[in-house]
Amino acid sequence: QRRDRKIGTVEQIEQLVRISREFGRDVANAKEAREIYKIGTFYDSANETLAENGFAPNRKPGQVGFTQHARR
Repeated sequence: QRRDRKIGTVEQIEQLVRISREFGRDVANAKEAREIYKIGTFYDSANETLAENGFAPNRKPGQVGFTQHARR
């Protein structure tokens, strides 16, 4: 990598693809990337969004202390 200029976006992607392949990792295509990052997925509430993405729910009014993940 050259130090006299910034690397462009396309070059960054090419470099990441090269490194991934050197480590034997597959690169996601556009459809797989959308599924991985849940692009286009919508939820009915903030708490559903938090739960589906692995976060603890929002506190209820007046609740103090730590929140815990719902048991599935």
